[in-house]
Amino acid sequence: MTKQSVSTDCDDGAMLWVARTRGPGFALIWLPVLMLSPILTAVLDGAAVTLAIHLAITALYVITILVANRGLSQRAGELCTIGLMALVVIQFIVSPGGQGFLYPLLAIAAATAIRLRAALGIVIGLAISGSFAEGFATMSLSNALQFGFATVMAGASTYLIRCLTGTVDDLRATRRRLAGLAVVEERQRFSRDLHDLLGHTLSVIVVKAEAIRRFAVADSAAAMSHAQEIEDIGRTALADVRQAVAGYREMRFADELARTVDVLEDAGVKVNTMLAPNLDSSVDTLFAWAIREAGTNILRHAHASTCSINISIDETTAVLEITDDGDGVGQTSPGAGLAGLCERAERLGGHVHTRSNSHGFALIVHAPITGEQL
Repeated sequence: MTKQSVSTDCDDGAMLWVARTRGPGFALIWLPVLMLSPILTAVLDGAAVTLAIHLAITALYVITILVANRGLSQRAGELCTIGLMALVVIQFIVSPGGQGFLYPLLAIAAATAIRLRAALGIVIGLAISGSFAEGFATMSLSNALQFGFATVMAGASTYLIRCLTGTVDDLRATRRRLAGLAVVEERQRFSRDLHDLLGHTLSVIVVKAEAIRRFAVADSAAAMSHAQEIEDIGRTALADVRQAVAGYREMRFADELARTVDVLEDAGVKVNTMLAPNLDSSVDTLFAWAIREAGTNILRHAHASTCSINISIDETTAVLEITDDGDGVGQTSPGAGLAGLCERAERLGGHVHTRSNSHGFALIVHAPITGEQL
């Protein structure tokens, strides 16, 4: 069966109405259907006692359904159901007839007001006991079977509707929780991207500003060149922030490598690179974030004089290793940028680890190759 045929065969409007029903309407709608005939019969026959019992059953049924749907104590609904059963038994003793209407009504009340784990069993018990009573009263097997079928169907359908509405409530609560988690996750993504973007950019601007200060007197042309680069970096950062806000931030390793090498060399750090062929787009982006994070940390904390950037690839894994000869011991506590890089690697099925000692710091990123090389 195709999806198209399912949507055509099912009455979506009816299902939505049932799923959204939270009040007593579904149970009360059967009251006039099931009680009209017994009440009219009692009126026409002039049976005042029977009429009074039927009216009492009607009133107590309404009370039972309202109690069950108003969030009151479960025991209150169960006591009302027991009282309703007693009235039906009294009616059977006074006037052995009409059970074909009363027992289905009683089954609906039981399925509505009694706790779920016991409701279905009580409905089946009512159907069996009522079938025997109807069979002995009319001495008809056909009437007994019809009576039992009507009682079971009335109670079981109400029980299933009750379960469905409870499930819908749970699903709605779950959807609200998932929506809240999605908002939190998006805030974390934005915070991480903004940290990575602006942290690196501000570090680059500091380096360029220091270069301008050094060259301002001795080499005005070089100072102006660095000032122009600061302007370009500011424009690029503005575009990056806009892309991050829009959720479409895309980075390329080659671009980030070129920027990082340029900035590190301006800061007096010699960079050695040994690069592999082009990578999968997802791995390329991950390594771009890694090179940006490593470059930022070297500028801010390492006080390094040399840096090495190497990529190696085997059949299943690409590995990026960035090492420096700076003050590695002070970098053992990971910051927000490194934590964000770990999250990105884990989403691809990779991992990040660091090595830090008195000889420097190393950042190693492993990423699985899941597609063909570009």
